[in-house]
Amino acid sequence: MPYNDRETLDQEKWTLDQFEEWQDICLNCGACAAHGPIIPHNNEEIPPQEWNSPCHKCPSLDYYKFKSNAGQGRLLLAANLFQKKTPVTDMLTHIMYTCNSCGVCNEICPAYKPMHVILAAKEEILKQGGSAPEPLPELFENMDSAGNLFGLEKRAKALPDLPTEGENLYFTGCYTSYLLPKIGYANAKILKMAGLDVCHLGAAEHCCGEVARQAGNTELFRKIAEDNIRMVEQAGAKRVIVSCAHCYKTWKESYPWIMQKELPFEVVHITEVLDEQIASGKLNPQIPVEREITFHDPCFLRGKVNQSPRNVLHAIPGLKLKEMERYGRWSYCCGAGAKIALNCYPDYAAEIGRERVCEAKEAASEVVTCCPVCYNQLRFTAKEEQIDLDVSDISLVLAESLGILENLHGKEE
Repeated sequence: MPYNDRETLDQEKWTLDQFEEWQDICLNCGACAAHGPIIPHNNEEIPPQEWNSPCHKCPSLDYYKFKSNAGQGRLLLAANLFQKKTPVTDMLTHIMYTCNSCGVCNEICPAYKPMHVILAAKEEILKQGGSAPEPLPELFENMDSAGNLFGLEKRAKALPDLPTEGENLYFTGCYTSYLLPKIGYANAKILKMAGLDVCHLGAAEHCCGEVARQAGNTELFRKIAEDNIRMVEQAGAKRVIVSCAHCYKTWKESYPWIMQKELPFEVVHITEVLDEQIASGKLNPQIPVEREITFHDPCFLRGKVNQSPRNVLHAIPGLKLKEMERYGRWSYCCGAGAKIALNCYPDYAAEIGRERVCEAKEAASEVVTCCPVCYNQLRFTAKEEQIDLDVSDISLVLAESLGILENLHGKEE
């Protein structure tokens, strides 16, 4: 298959029923496991320069050092798993669930998208009677019964003056709703300042179900997706605005996959909306923010929403952006790892987070991101590792330049 046709391989449209047709699609080029740029395996076609990935790219491979933890190794293990040539073991489960779901292997691979196989393998492990690693069963119960990842009864604070019906539905997500309300307040204030017809589901908002999807619990994920889609339709929204990269990928890609149809509304990340409103003149950041920062690209925005946040940052007077060594398409995971690594393998998550924080510190004294999960992980890691690095969210920086940050005092996490 020509290299320029690889984008036609949409991982969300493949099914396990087709597995026998594509199980041998791996070219065994080793690009996902080798520490260096892709080398053509057949000497017939040289990959484009932008395919040349950094030496350290797969967090799981970097940490565990075994080829089985790279896309190529996981494909071979998945083949045996699907064909029941190997039993479900603790080691097999560990290898599949220590995938950070960062998707960098999808960027590297010239033949297929390994992330699909890894997600399908997790689903197959549960189907064959295996158990998801602790504490995932508890998180499943939290999402199902409490409607949020943490099993909490009350949100940190309600968003200000947002109706339950409108054209643009702001979906806050678990981290913003329960742990980081200041980000939610900033987003609500900014969207209203832009004159958008914004609504919010309020206490009826439930978790997007991303952890269930990433962990292979398809039955629970389908239930959550159906409920959330129905609530958006009842709100009359034509567009869902999410400020979490995890929610973005779940709503944008995984919901159409589980429902087997396109959604009746648009899904966008908030930085796309902010970029749009600034470009149209409806938002006008004027107050200088005299700081030098670097920007962390959330994994779940990889290759889809990388330029919009930078456009927002460049529009803020006085702000200077200095990129890290790995950014954009080749950004490195913050360590949260779809919240599975963070919850199930904390030592692993901590090491990946430490590496990313150190890389950010080399670039600037402050790192900005546009995902509350990344924000929380980077901030926690910097504190635990005693690394002097400020961590902020892009909406908070923009709110500062728009002159509304003072209205957010008292909404601290």
